[in-house]
Formats: sequence, structure tokens, C-alpha cells
Amino acid sequence: MPFFTLKQKLAIELASTLSNPEITAESLIQEFGSPPNLEMGHVALPCFKLGKILNKAPGKLAIELGQSFKSTFATASSQGPYANFRFKPESIFTETLSKIFNEKEAYGTEKQSAPENIILEYCSPNIAKPLFFHHIRSTLIGNVLANIYDFLGYKTHRINFVGDWGTQFARLLAAFEIWGKPDRLSLDNLPDSMKHLLEIYIKFHQELDTHPEYLEKTSLCLQRLEAGDPATTALWKLIRDISVANMETTLSKINVFFHHTEGESHYIPKMGDTLKEIKAKADAKFSEGAYIVELDGFEIPALIQKRDGTTLYLTRDVAAAIDRFQRFQFSKMFYVVSEQQRLHFKQLFAVLKKMGYPFSDHCEHLSFGTVHFGKERMSTREGRVVYLEEVLNQATDLALEECTKKNPLLKDKEAIAKQIGIGAIIFGSLSAHKQKDFEFTWEHVLAFDGETGPYVQYCAVRCQSLLGKAKNANINVESLSDVKNYTFVPEEEALVVELSKFRSALKGCIFDNEPYHLTHYLIDVSKAFNRFYYQLPVLQAEDLQKQVRLNLVKATYQVIFNGLKILGIDTPKEM
Repeated sequence: MPFFTLKQKLAIELASTLSNPEITAESLIQEFGSPPNLEMGHVALPCFKLGKILNKAPGKLAIELGQSFKSTFATASSQGPYANFRFKPESIFTETLSKIFNEKEAYGTEKQSAPENIILEYCSPNIAKPLFFHHIRSTLIGNVLANIYDFLGYKTHRINFVGDWGTQFARLLAAFEIWGKPDRLSLDNLPDSMKHLLEIYIKFHQELDTHPEYLEKTSLCLQRLEAGDPATTALWKLIRDISVANMETTLSKINVFFHHTEGESHYIPKMGDTLKEIKAKADAKFSEGAYIVELDGFEIPALIQKRDGTTLYLTRDVAAAIDRFQRFQFSKMFYVVSEQQRLHFKQLFAVLKKMGYPFSDHCEHLSFGTVHFGKERMSTREGRVVYLEEVLNQATDLALEECTKKNPLLKDKEAIAKQIGIGAIIFGSLSAHKQKDFEFTWEHVLAFDGETGPYVQYCAVRCQSLLGKAKNANINVESLSDVKNYTFVPEEEALVVELSKFRSALKGCIFDNEPYHLTHYLIDVSKAFNRFYYQLPVLQAEDLQKQVRLNLVKATYQVIFNGLKILGIDTPKEM
């Protein structure tokens, strides 16, 4: 990627200039930062560590570098203990735009000769419930990270590990025995089937305090399920099939897909062997009628088998992790699951480590904050839920109202409103650091200005409009301009610098496993473009200036298109 390539070249030349074995190009790249503003340069080098190595005061070393460093593609200056470097705009322009024009939708990609296997487990809802809005964070964080790993040349394996076993599902089976209506379960009527299952699940928990005998019924249902009782198994399979079909319908609307949809049930036949292995290798102990594993650094032991002999989520996760390593030989396995499950995953990795599996060090829990809708935390058991499908439909309706208001003559308004509305939900859900709690508000998410999805989409539409007008006027927008003697103004320079950082932004996403870096980057590109658009004439500019600016418009569109596609967002042709 141009900006990173230029930083590498700069680091090599600086290492040669400083000529000290302790100072390498790699170490300099680690030290590089950004100046407070573009006027000071594109790369800042703090001279504290270097000064110590070279036995020079940081400020003096910065001045020396500012005065003596010579390069064909960069200039140097100093500011206190920092040496600042500015790449020549013509170098950034030519390297960046030639790549964008040649690679198009592949701009920003990487190819790896031996791609590493990366597993991402995300979404992973409990079956028998529709997807709720609070599922969106795990789903989108995992999906976008998988898209980025793919884009950068890794081999990803996307797993939706649905909760189709255990206590929660046994409670639903118990509820169905009490209130269930078999004629309301059908693959031909997914919405009503899911509505009925949710109603009896909520009712079960609402009445649990006054009917403690429901817990005994739950335990019996789970025992029958694990024993393979035919009637219980048939009901379980029907509920599972209905749930998965309904889930996939909703996920397709936000461009989410999986290579493997697997359930905890897949590992039930292996539970006997898994329990034996845990007991033998992790020194499981019999305690108060159950089996536990004591772990160093944990006050609470890991429970692997309950008193009634049934297994737990943790036991099934152990079996799944071992199976996945045998199948995929992964370099990393990420679990994109909420912060509330932190202890569970710490115990899981610790149990695997105690069992002697080195791959446990390559497993990581990517946690995230809570979703609030209307400032209220969601809870399925208590009935405080918002259906994801309804949010997507409402977003489309509100976007249609906004489009009609702003552009009454817009063609294909319904299709465009769907792109804007669903794009707004996706972008908005990823527009904050994943660890922060997320408070959803329609006013922010659907705004056409501010740091939102519609704002970025509108920027792309504006680019297409300019390019369309240029083509209608028979202006060549395909050829890259020769800028050897061109003087770039600040708005042009700022835009081309942002465009050059696309792959760096993607690298930042996988370095921190944080999709926010991509949404933040697209906002920065859009802001730089809008400053360029409002401050400078494009179609009315002089010949070379017009060509250069149209080149920048075309490159901006491609970068935004590529970035939105990675997020799972469509780019409208009009708005």
C-alpha cells in the first residue's frame, strides 16, 4: 500500500543515514507516528530512544535530521524533539492512484503464499428465538473481521456455533410440554413459529419464581434429550431446523454468511470421550456430586459435569476447540462474544492449557460492550427485546421517508432506501470501539451528515455524479495525470494522503481486531473529500487541474466502495 510503502522506504533511508547497528528500518517503523497536523508533515519520528542510542539530546538529533536528511521522495523538518517528514505529494499521488486505477476492487488486498488459517466464531445465538438487535454486535464485528482477514490474504473459517443444547434449550422443551401448540411449528411459516416459541420461553421465565417445579421438569427434559429419546429428539430437530432457516433469512439482509453452522449438539456424541480426557489430563475432581477442574489463578473452579450427569457449555466448548484444531490447524481462533462471558472463556482456555494443548495460546476472546435500545438493556427472559428483522425494516422505511423528502424524483427509491437503511444500521453498529457500550438512536444512525453510513454513501454518490457529468462532457476520466510539475493545494494533498492509507487502516483492524478503524477511516476519507469538493472547482478547473481532480474523485469513489463492501454495505448510485 502506497503510504506504508513510502514509510518503509523512509525507514530504510533513515537507518542508512543514522548508521548504527541498533537502529534498523523495522525499529524505526515501530517508532513512526503522525504529526499533530498535515502542515507539519506526514510522519513524525520521536528522537528520545534514538538520542539515547546515539548519545545525543533528542532536540539536537531532530534538528540534525531536519537539516541533513536528503531524499528523492521526502523532505524533513524538526519540531522540538521530533523529526517530521513530508512525502512529496506527486510521489503519493502517482503511487496511490496508479494502484487504485489498476487494481480497482482489489485495491488494498494482499496475497499470502501460505495463508494462515483463522477461525472466527460469531453470531452464535440460541435457537428457538429470532435474532434480536443485541445479536448484531457479535454478528457484525465477526463478519467484518472475517471480511478483512479474507481481503488481506488469510484463509478464514466462519463458524456460527448455535446454542441448540443445554439448560436453556431444555427450559424451552419444558415450556413446550406445558403450553406448546404443535400446529404452530412449521417450516412453511417461520415468523409465526418463532413468535410462538418466544412467547412460551418468556412465559416460562415469568412464572418460574412461583413454579419452582419447572426446574425439575427442565432437568428431566435435558436428560431425555441427552439419552436420545425419540419424541424429544424429533421436537428438538424441528425447532432447530425452523430456527436456522429463520436466522439465515435475516442474516442475508445484512450480507452475513458462514462456512459452518454448527451446534453444541454436534459434540454430544463425543461428550463421554471428552469428559474422560478432561478428567485424565486436567486432573478433574469429584466434588459435591459434580466434576470440577481447579485452575491456577481462578477462585472459582471450572464445572465440567453437573450432579445429574449432564454436561455444560464449557464441556462442549472444550470438545469443539479440540475438533476445530484437528480440522483446520488454525493459527488463531477468535470467539466474538460479549464481555459477560469473559470468565467462561478464561476458564475454557485454562482447561485446554491444563490438558496440554498448545493451541490454547492461540485462542482469544474478542469481547464487546452492551447494546442499549432506548437506554434499556435487552433481556430475552424478561421479554425486553427488539427484533433485528423489525429494526432493519424500520430503518428501510425511515430511509425511504428521508430519500423522498430530499429527492422526490429519485428512481428506484425503495431499493436505494434499503441500501441506505441497512447500511446505516451496519455502519452505526461499528462506529464505536467494540469495548464501549453502544446506545442505538435513529437520529444519529440515519443522519445524512455527521459520522454515519449515509454520510459516507452520499460522498460516494457525489463522486459518481461528478464522474458522470465529466463523461457526458467527453472529459477523459480514465487516464492518470502526469504530476511532475503540478503544484498540489492542501485539500488535494490531504485527500491523496487519506487514500494512500487504506491498507494501513485494514492492517490496524486486524492488529487490534477492531472494525472501528475501518469505519473511522472511511469517515476521514469522506471528510477530506468534502473539504476538497467544497473548496475547489473540479469540472470548472483548468485542464491539468481538472484532470488531477477528476483522478482524485475517481480514486475516492473506489476506496469508499471497497471499504463499504468490506463492511457489508452496498454503495447506492443515487441518493
